[in-house]
Amino acid sequence: MVGITQNRSVQDEKLIEAVFQTHWSPETRAQRDASVYGATATNLIIDARPTVNAVANSAKGAGTENMDHYKDSKKVYLGIDHIHTMRESLAKVVEALREAETLLASINSTPDPATPLSVLDRSALRRSGWLRHIVAVLEGTALIVKNVHINSSHVLIHCSDGWDRTSQLSAMSQICLDPFYRTIRGFQILVEKDWVSFGHKFLDRCGHLSSEKFFTSTTTTAEPGSGAEAAQAFFTSVQNRFASQGHIKETSPIFHQFLEAVRQLQRQYPDRFEYNERFLRQLYYHLYSCQFGTFLFNSERERRVGDGSGPPPIETTVSVWDYFNSPQEMALNTNQDYDPSLDDPKGRDMGVLIPNPKDVRFWNELYGRTDEEMNGKVPLPRGPEVVGPIEDARHISFLLEKYITGVGKGVE
Repeated sequence: MVGITQNRSVQDEKLIEAVFQTHWSPETRAQRDASVYGATATNLIIDARPTVNAVANSAKGAGTENMDHYKDSKKVYLGIDHIHTMRESLAKVVEALREAETLLASINSTPDPATPLSVLDRSALRRSGWLRHIVAVLEGTALIVKNVHINSSHVLIHCSDGWDRTSQLSAMSQICLDPFYRTIRGFQILVEKDWVSFGHKFLDRCGHLSSEKFFTSTTTTAEPGSGAEAAQAFFTSVQNRFASQGHIKETSPIFHQFLEAVRQLQRQYPDRFEYNERFLRQLYYHLYSCQFGTFLFNSERERRVGDGSGPPPIETTVSVWDYFNSPQEMALNTNQDYDPSLDDPKGRDMGVLIPNPKDVRFWNELYGRTDEEMNGKVPLPRGPEVVGPIEDARHISFLLEKYITGVGKGVE
């Protein structure tokens, strides 16, 4: 850790230098110190945090790299906010949806499905900042993809701990760079690798209510099988609240946000993904369903070892991928527009996708809303104004002159 005293790790510096030099040929490596007009170092160290946060962490003994010690590289801050900001942002989205439901119920107690009434405050959705955070992830992804694909250079990604923003950026970049991760099988491997095995804290981030460390138990006094037992069970369920509120600080929709970012990319390139929108939505559902063991633990150790009191959880729980790989689910989750021939390495884009951060919309299907409710109407492109029948060449000249002069004045 760097800290206030600007600590160094020579081993870390040498390791990164060795990795960053692997794209040089032996001849180029021998000449790399020679001055070349216009040449710049393109290896990037990506710090996903805002600059202020990175500097503030120095006071806690952490901090960020001193680039004087890292050769042939540059550092970029992406400005992606921390888990607490993401949690509060999504809470504002949920609150806007809840207020719309309450208002709609008060307006019409028996709504007519044929004529749905939308009272959703889209300005409240915009104020939540949720889309802005997704844009930040997509912008970081685009930067990484361009540096690897176009500049043929290396990228090192980190944040504060390496299991939240780092996982988002790394996984998103691999989806863009490698068509394999846009297949159903590839996406499963990516999630297992960059999220499950690398230690994303699913238990804490999702706030799973099945976690024992979040609960306190009460003494049971009712006789088994009696009516009092049912009442006791009800009151026990009410009393089995979280022992403290500290766990709430650890919850954050990080993997949820990753799925939304993937959905944006999927919507921008609808024929480049083997899995469809339903696949992502079903995966989100089972992130919180607790029906499978894949997303119930904070680390690979918890998953493979457990607490030592019995068989490890990996042997007693079912993988979510067993469910998704069933023939029925495969049929439902396959994108019918998928065209793998577009990912030809010799093709126009060489199978690499670059996200467009300016084309971001709310994932309305996930929230059970229509696209128009959450995102508004998409303006249709307007054609040329039809003034009347064209009778002769003089009329054509008149219309052209009107159009040309009108363009300069902002007139259609």
